[in-house]
Amino acid sequence: MIETLQDFLTDLGLDSHYENNVLQTLIEGDSKYIRDIRMNFKGFLKSKDLNEKEVYLLSTAIASNHSNRVLTVAFQEKAKQAGASAAEIADAISCASLLRTNNVLYRFRHFAGKESYEQMRAGLRMNIMLNPVLGKEFFELVSLAVSAVNGCEQCVKSHEASLVSLGCNESRIFEAIKLSSVICSMEVLFPN
Repeated sequence: MIETLQDFLTDLGLDSHYENNVLQTLIEGDSKYIRDIRMNFKGFLKSKDLNEKEVYLLSTAIASNHSNRVLTVAFQEKAKQAGASAAEIADAISCASLLRTNNVLYRFRHFAGKESYEQMRAGLRMNIMLNPVLGKEFFELVSLAVSAVNGCEQCVKSHEASLVSLGCNESRIFEAIKLSSVICSMEVLFPN
């Protein structure tokens, strides 16, 4: 498993001497999970629905959403190598932050279930949504993925409907959600 871990660290552009208690426990237990998670992630780099730059930008957004510095920095660098501009990377991180805000608000409204809260104006600035650097479709895809990770049912439904109206196919949508789930599992292996 040590060799698999070294390969995974190389894949992510992390220092070959990177270690933490979680990885050490998996190595000591000869856990096959390191191979599984590596293969799960690498599979997205061959996706027919997401290109390499999109994989790394979406991964940056999800890692940033959870304030995972280790993976956010690694994915930012990989996104640059895949051709992402500084503005696109900033947009992915900004999208994650914006959706984290919205997800809290809309989950509260949903959980509370009171019409009075539904009628109250949010009053939150969301200018980034008007003309995103990432383009409307990909920005919506990132928004959907972050909302799914954060468990906001209303936001998931809204962004999924928006994507469908923009012509995004369900295969691309599902691929983004699967990638997001894999990034969430990677965060356990690479904590701050």
